[in-house]
Amino acid sequence: MAAAAAALSVAPSVFAQSPPPVDRAQQYLGLAKATLERPITPAEMDAALLSPAGVEAIAALFAKSLEASMTVGGRRVIPEVGGEATLHEGRLRFTEYADRLHAIVRRMPELSADPKALLDFLSGSAEGLQVLSTAGGLHAHLHQMTTRPPTAEQRRVLDQVIASAITVVFKTWTVTPETQMEMIRDHDWEGRYVGFWHIHPPLRTAAGYGPGMEPSMEDMTIAVAEGQLLTLVYQPTGFDAYDLAPLAAAGTPDLSKARVVRYRSPEWERRFRALTR
Repeated sequence: MAAAAAALSVAPSVFAQSPPPVDRAQQYLGLAKATLERPITPAEMDAALLSPAGVEAIAALFAKSLEASMTVGGRRVIPEVGGEATLHEGRLRFTEYADRLHAIVRRMPELSADPKALLDFLSGSAEGLQVLSTAGGLHAHLHQMTTRPPTAEQRRVLDQVIASAITVVFKTWTVTPETQMEMIRDHDWEGRYVGFWHIHPPLRTAAGYGPGMEPSMEDMTIAVAEGQLLTLVYQPTGFDAYDLAPLAAAGTPDLSKARVVRYRSPEWERRFRALTR
């Protein structure tokens, strides 16, 4: 994960529009009071994560990520997904927030045959400009391809740059304050607040798809700043849930301080064997 908006810190005045957004904003802001009055205990988190409903919810997140994968340059790239989580009556709810950068790079292969259309598309939004500025030499390359008929070599390089951009962007999940506010307005909120969450999907290995990555230093730094970044790591026979809230309490990005809840089952392995072929 590359960035996260501040949890439970959105000013109520932001939502002073129509009644439904105000109601949902109040629901969201009410999570803080409920959580302060009755903090979520480690035992409650463990029980919710390992319950049949929790396992199914987490499996659905990984399945969705696999279904949303793209094949670029002959390689399958699986995106991270993330959002905010709540706990209500023993059940975890993972509210997903779309990463706007993911939507941008998904369009790039479709427009690659028309360099001008691709350059105009990327130049037309803040997210597109961000991709242009970070995808090594893409802006200059597209500009060259629009000044004269592109060569076969230029098209080959463009395909490589696009594949690299997709791989880099899909490896992270980011959320802006604007996206967070939109999602708050779009969902109902109840229970107590867990915090931000994201997944680390399977990684391609020589033998197929293996475990996802452990939380990165960036993940841990965000957890310290935000109070939590529940990191769900894919395993071929289950998942590892890294509860990073203890890092925030300690004020240091030290993975040894995280609580890790592990789930394994033959049913999980059978379910994902087909999805990871």
